[in-house]
Amino acid sequence: MIDDILEFIFELLLELVPNAVWKVLLSVVGIAVTVVGATKITESTRIGAALIAVGTFLFIGSLFSLYRSS
Repeated sequence: MIDDILEFIFELLLELVPNAVWKVLLSVVGIAVTVVGATKITESTRIGAALIAVGTFLFIGSLFSLYRSS
């Protein structure tokens, strides 16, 4: 029952928000994750490097997707 409700809300959210907004949101999240990784790299090199890699991938991937769609 709860699965159906959550699935309905998730699908409704995906339909209402345009793809460009999701891509810009992913860009912002990518920048934030990269900044967190840069600050964490002094404490833990592995965690910091992983966060930087994920953030960079999110940022570049969403920008590339925005570029290709226009």
